[in-house]
Amino acid sequence: MIILQGKAIVVLLLLVSAGISAQHVYDTYFVEDEPRFQWPEKVEIPCNPDSLDYDCELYLQVSSTPVKSLLHPIREEVWIAELDGKISSWDGVLLTEIGNVSQIISRCHNEQGLLGFEFTHNFAYSREILLTYTEDADCEAGSNLSSVVVASVKIVDGKIAHETVVELRKIAKENRNHNGGNIHSMSDGTYLWSVGDGGGSNDPYDNGQNLHNPLGTIQYFAYDNKTIQPVLQQYGNDTDYVLHHGLRNPWKFDVDNQGRLWIADVGQYCYEEVNVVDLLDQSNFGWSVREGMHVFDPNDDCTSSPEPLADNDNMTDPIIEYPHTGGNCSITGGFWMDWGPESLQSSYVYGDFCTGTIWNIVETDSGWESSIVTNVGTYITGFGQGINDELLIFSWTGEIYHLYES
Repeated sequence: MIILQGKAIVVLLLLVSAGISAQHVYDTYFVEDEPRFQWPEKVEIPCNPDSLDYDCELYLQVSSTPVKSLLHPIREEVWIAELDGKISSWDGVLLTEIGNVSQIISRCHNEQGLLGFEFTHNFAYSREILLTYTEDADCEAGSNLSSVVVASVKIVDGKIAHETVVELRKIAKENRNHNGGNIHSMSDGTYLWSVGDGGGSNDPYDNGQNLHNPLGTIQYFAYDNKTIQPVLQQYGNDTDYVLHHGLRNPWKFDVDNQGRLWIADVGQYCYEEVNVVDLLDQSNFGWSVREGMHVFDPNDDCTSSPEPLADNDNMTDPIIEYPHTGGNCSITGGFWMDWGPESLQSSYVYGDFCTGTIWNIVETDSGWESSIVTNVGTYITGFGQGINDELLIFSWTGEIYHLYES
């Protein structure tokens, strides 16, 4: 990875020295977005369920794309993080800014920014939160070297103390998309962090199947007193951070009350997928040998039949996939519901960014089954939990909706 990035930098410098702009070099040399995908126009589409069983109302309006909400461990309020770097608290009456870390993040690409946050397991004592974000970069220079970072920061007098930010771990990437970025506390001093495959079409550097590369993984680490270290002790190096690999862009994941890890992994051309494994059952989810339950072929017209894994493949297929039909384009999780609307409890809820369709997965005698809950229309970037266990829907344009049973 370092060698490849070094070659890219040399090419960039040579072409720029020849009088070609850095942005032109970047646009032609680096391929980030899949050629079959185009970002839609960023306009609000109000939440309007097509099912008579559900309705929704505006819960909050924030200034940019909401990415995560967390119940405060001490106070009766929920904290909300936005892609532009802002974190705010909501107590049911007032929305109060806790801080804005926009000065340390990059927003050169739609998928960049503040990606997630988490209260430390001992927040009552430490008054610290962990942040995940894309490192600040010069957008005008077309830089692709925007690493993903996990950092700690203290909360002083209810506000983020910017001078206390400590970078804990940084992972270099080849492109600006596929960042992952969710972070989750296991409440025992250990944490999970999702990292995308590095970006670009077709996993160009084969990061997904490289166990010794941090890209395309779920990282597993312990945090204490401004220091992190891997929990696993297998190799004696950075590979010990890798709990699961073979992922493309695990934007969201959740851990249920039975210790199972649910991962919504964004597909490329054809299929979106949901993976579930026991948390510590180290797994290879197949990317970029497989996309969903199919052998990955960049020339596939998305009509290929699922192909079962062979016994010696040492990979784990998703429990559910769905195709890019009817406008579907990108999965976003998602929670295992042991709260929220009664009709959705004991199921995993997820949605599609482009269509606004929401599904849930339940376990039956014959296996896992997915059913459409409703279509809300809006661009879904994530889900959240409100102060009173409301099921929240995050919209691309900054609206947060409450989905409830009608």
